[in-house]
Amino acid sequence: MSWVVRAVQLPDGDRPADLWVDAAGCLVTEPVTGAERLPGRYVVPGLVDAHAHPAVGREAGMPVALDGSQTLNVLAAWAACGVALVRDTGSAGGSVLQLDLVRGMPRLQAAGRFLAPAGRYFPALLPEAAPQEQLAELAAGELARGGRWVKVIADFPPVTDGMPSGPPELTYSGEAIKAMTAAVHAAGGRVAAHVTTDAVADLVRAGVDAIEYGTAIDEPALRLMAQTGAAWTPTLCAALGLPDTAPEAARRRVAEFRQRLVELLPLAQRLGVPVLAGTDTAGTIACEVALLAGHGLGPAAAIQAATTTGYRFLGEPSGQAGQPATLVTYQDDPREDLAILSSPAAIVIDGVRVR
Repeated sequence: MSWVVRAVQLPDGDRPADLWVDAAGCLVTEPVTGAERLPGRYVVPGLVDAHAHPAVGREAGMPVALDGSQTLNVLAAWAACGVALVRDTGSAGGSVLQLDLVRGMPRLQAAGRFLAPAGRYFPALLPEAAPQEQLAELAAGELARGGRWVKVIADFPPVTDGMPSGPPELTYSGEAIKAMTAAVHAAGGRVAAHVTTDAVADLVRAGVDAIEYGTAIDEPALRLMAQTGAAWTPTLCAALGLPDTAPEAARRRVAEFRQRLVELLPLAQRLGVPVLAGTDTAGTIACEVALLAGHGLGPAAAIQAATTTGYRFLGEPSGQAGQPATLVTYQDDPREDLAILSSPAAIVIDGVRVR
């Protein structure tokens, strides 16, 4: 089967053009005789969820580990929504590294196991702790198993009876993070750091490649990230989401973060810091894009965070002739109404028609 779609290419296009997909499922520059016309007048090169946990579910409000079959079902559901590339940012025991993916599923960049010391992360997701003295060795081990990233929990509250209790505290020394990052880079991998304290700048100086959450990020940290090329994934679906029973102090912290985002997200954009869209274990990529747009990025820049910026930062090909075609079309312009991202007209992932 071959296809053609005449559509405006987002996030920046303003005029429609023809995109051709040949019988091998690859983008080509010349018309294909007999190609089926795909519905849709606007097109993106597939959505990117740059901070996700397909192998993590929730039961009674707590995270739980999913088995391989359940994880594949999650990925298939995401593909049906137009998500074509996922950066997995941790799974219990690195279970995602054992998945057997086929074309038509989202491409997956995996981080393997969570790296956290005992008692400093959710027990269901941390079957084996990562002691500080073994951090670099264990991180390199995840790359040897097939991971492209490692995910370090750089700060977290102490865990009591399976629940975080109290304010977050640093989990590893700066020297340990620096040594671990050097080992990962030497092996060709990259480091993502979960951080909600004011340790962002120190982590960037230690060489981490991506800041996850970053709820205490500030202007000096962003300027440093602009120099090193580190990305920021704010994961707003998770960071801004609070249960109705949340204490007043938590509500104040979220309100303050919202106010700071309106200044920090545009600043990151001006400085050239890659801002990525990621859902963590909450919401959808369409919701995340809407939150980014509602906190200072604007619609086109928010779509960029979930498309071209994600592909570029993760080093994945996108929209290149001769490559397996990945595209998601929409009948109307998502830049005018971001809710349209939840209603794709057609989806092709790596040359396979998903919708």
